[in-house]
Amino acid sequence: MKEKVAIVTGGTGALGRHVVEKLCSEGFKVYVPTLTMDEFTKVFDRSDDDNVEIGIRKIFAFDCDAMNEASVVEFVNKVVVQEKGNLGYLVNTIGGIDTASNVGELTKVSLDKMLALNFFTTFYFTTHALRVMKQNNFGRIVSVGALAGIETSPGRFAYSVSKQAVINFMNTISEECKGSDIRCNTVIPGIIDTPANREWGSEEDIKKWVKPEQVAGAIYSLMTEVWSNSRGSIVKLLGSY
Repeated sequence: MKEKVAIVTGGTGALGRHVVEKLCSEGFKVYVPTLTMDEFTKVFDRSDDDNVEIGIRKIFAFDCDAMNEASVVEFVNKVVVQEKGNLGYLVNTIGGIDTASNVGELTKVSLDKMLALNFFTTFYFTTHALRVMKQNNFGRIVSVGALAGIETSPGRFAYSVSKQAVINFMNTISEECKGSDIRCNTVIPGIIDTPANREWGSEEDIKKWVKPEQVAGAIYSLMTEVWSNSRGSIVKLLGSY
């Protein structure tokens, strides 16, 4: 493929925006699904910032509700049409965590919420992008997991099972596609140094957290030939917390 075209879900988020910037700096053309174009513009428009060197960044967006499969299908189809079938990369960063709840108090509503946000967003984008990648016999997919997906986490069953599903999903695709040039891997960050987390973390805590730029760098690396023999890998980025 002549140009590296990627979709980054959650691209306006605290981690996703760093992934977008990293891929752009490495020559990728990136498409970001966004609920509103105002949100996209707020994150990536630098035209009024005198302290930023203006350069060409190939970042584009279409409206999309990532928890609605029909909306995801429309988004992926727009990218495919725009790029004449050239879609080789997907990064799934959409996710979130609910309030802690022991199993005795856990409701189906909470479980459905975590599955919808953490797993089904990844499922929708991956399955529909994968169809294009299979036609091209090339694809690189990286999803963001969580420690709760590989370790028992009391009070976090809904979150845990949703992230566990993401990891298993990536591993399953890796096995199913091992005869082709399609690779799926999972990055598992510890606590990420984001503005929201800084609201509750102490100065000492923050020093131990992993930086979003580091996570973005690892995601990019997994998409390169440095990891050409890796499929179904789980890469932990835990800082020193």
